[in-house]
Amino acid sequence: MTAHRRLLLSAMAAGWLCQATPAASEVLSGREFQNLLAGGPEGTTIVFAGGTDKVFYSPSLKNRLRLELGTEFIKQKILPNTLAEGVFIGAGIEGGKWRTISGIAGIAADSDSGHGVLTLLQTFPDDTSIKAFQKRDRLYAVVIVEDSPNGVVCRKSRWEKLFAFKDEPKMTTVPCEFVVGNTVTPAESK
Repeated sequence: MTAHRRLLLSAMAAGWLCQATPAASEVLSGREFQNLLAGGPEGTTIVFAGGTDKVFYSPSLKNRLRLELGTEFIKQKILPNTLAEGVFIGAGIEGGKWRTISGIAGIAADSDSGHGVLTLLQTFPDDTSIKAFQKRDRLYAVVIVEDSPNGVVCRKSRWEKLFAFKDEPKMTTVPCEFVVGNTVTPAESK
């Protein structure tokens, strides 16, 4: 099975998980998710419970892979129901140390429910062609946003190796907030 097919199946599994949401919560649609993350002129940071896990998403910034392969790479090669693409920088504490992962991201609308799913796919500096992209295993994760009676919560998966992962993503529900701009790697720390 190709990397593209595995990512597609994982994203579909995440979409399936959206359908299992209790009636008390309302999962954001793909367009609502896109509009939420487009709040900042250069992007938005999702801050998960406690602030020790963050993901900055920007639809306007570009990394090398997006420049080489095109800004609709995910839509054309991986998830046809993608509404928006961009780049991300994720940071979280693992084993007592900060770990940073960056790459390309897409906001897709689940084909059955319309629920929005943010798919994060790690990239590397040598990812300059489809061939190079397919040769190397990488991490991926998905995020779904819900508007619940207790406020906004995010369902997110753990970071998993794309080639090695065979099951459905295990989703964890945590409170989250959205901050305009990049709080993962602020300009003064670059």
